[in-house]
Amino acid sequence: MLSMFKLPDCAKNSAVILSKPFVAKAIACKPQRLINMPKATRTVPPISIRQRTIIAGLVLLLVALPSAGWALSHAFERSVTASFDARLTAWQNVLVAALEVNAMGELEVQDKLGDHRFHEIYSGWYWQISSAEQTLALSRSLWDQRLQPSVDGVVNNLILRPGIGPQQQALRVSERDYLLAQLEQPIHVMVGGPVAEIDREVAAFNQVLWLALAGLAAVLLLFLAVQLRWVLAPLASLSHQLQRLRHGGTCGPSSGAGSASPSSRLDSAALSSELKPLAEALNDVLERDEKLLEHSRAAAANLAHSLKTPLAVMQSQLAELPPQLAAEFTREIHRMDQVVQHHLARAAAVGTHQLAAHANLQAALQPILAAIASMAKQRQRKFSYSQLDQPQLAAIAVPVAAPDLQEIVGNLLENALKYSHQQLSFSATISTTTAATVSGNVTGKVTGNVKGVADATAAPPTLLLQIDDDGPGMTDEQCQQALARGKRHDMSVQGSGIGLTVAAELAHLYGVEMQLGPSHLGGLQVQLRFNL
Repeated sequence: MLSMFKLPDCAKNSAVILSKPFVAKAIACKPQRLINMPKATRTVPPISIRQRTIIAGLVLLLVALPSAGWALSHAFERSVTASFDARLTAWQNVLVAALEVNAMGELEVQDKLGDHRFHEIYSGWYWQISSAEQTLALSRSLWDQRLQPSVDGVVNNLILRPGIGPQQQALRVSERDYLLAQLEQPIHVMVGGPVAEIDREVAAFNQVLWLALAGLAAVLLLFLAVQLRWVLAPLASLSHQLQRLRHGGTCGPSSGAGSASPSSRLDSAALSSELKPLAEALNDVLERDEKLLEHSRAAAANLAHSLKTPLAVMQSQLAELPPQLAAEFTREIHRMDQVVQHHLARAAAVGTHQLAAHANLQAALQPILAAIASMAKQRQRKFSYSQLDQPQLAAIAVPVAAPDLQEIVGNLLENALKYSHQQLSFSATISTTTAATVSGNVTGKVTGNVKGVADATAAPPTLLLQIDDDGPGMTDEQCQQALARGKRHDMSVQGSGIGLTVAAELAHLYGVEMQLGPSHLGGLQVQLRFNL
């Protein structure tokens, strides 16, 4: 059972990275080689539901509506053209009915058609009767011009086609060959009308059509906006619940006796049927995680009780062993104790972590600062600290649960008090930029990696908590070891020596950047950066 805590010999000079909760990364076995984490690859973000709906709506508006408008306009133009052709054919039949052959065998038109447009010169309305050799009769509107017959005309074959009239007028022509009993040769009858009339009707229709489609597009846009808001309302409700859950709010009623608090559950009853399975699955995950946390903490407590007595017995038997063997056993017992204490601290830190809870800076740390000030006075140490009741600090909400914030800062202050000679300090400031990391400092971030060059990057507003002491300080290697698993910098000072590890564990769980480096007081400086 104790073998699980035994570290390999190569871990003594290793750089240890503590990564995501519940995951222990590998320990490098080469003394001066840091673990290189793979760079995150940039991926194209997926299209959101809102964007998908908007794209579908734009496709409908920009493709479907213009296509429908073009189809309607084309159909109307064909209908108007067919109606115009029918009028021409009707005039043609009236003209043929008015034809007579006199006694001399000449063709005469008894009725000159009643429409005055056939009498207005170049009006666009024309008729013409011709034979193979000559023009037999024509309307006054043609004046001295002639219509060109189609070469495709045959007897009783009606032809409807576009044509060209006087002054290059665009015409629509109806023509047919007729064979009269009094004549030996067929006659060719043509009636033409201006295409401009068709164009005017189509243009008027298109104007009304596109205005109607524009109005329809506006209505569809309004409907799309309302539909988008209505359709996404359940997702907005789920997002609102998750945000409230993230900030420690109450989302739904408790599931019953012995269940978790309402703030840790989603209210699936308030969601649509499509989202209920998702909410229930999330609730199951939350419940499972809580059970795993409780199980881990219980297992750690049981482990502590199980190992306490055997370690005490082994410690008591060391005096009976030869000095050399006793020294070796002492080192191994200390080693086991450090590893056990580390895992107990890690389990405790993980167990207390809450889902992105927030704590008021002044309310959480004022009691801690007062307690440290009292302890420093008893030990004849000078303790200077920032007053948290300042306007810019009093209202700050730190994204860490109050007990965990007190655990982090309390452990670091106790560590500073323990190693200080005459003085220690605590300061809290608001920063809008990330300060440069001095060459040789150890950047915490719970990685223990050494920063070998200065680095300064812009960042959103952050809260900087800084703790300094005038103690012996720590070298880069010691800073690295202090953040490594189960390591303890100074074995001569009483106490478990695991407080710095607990602070580092909790800082990592909440995404807090932790840095160790030399202090202006001559000892160790610890910086904590909280994103606000």
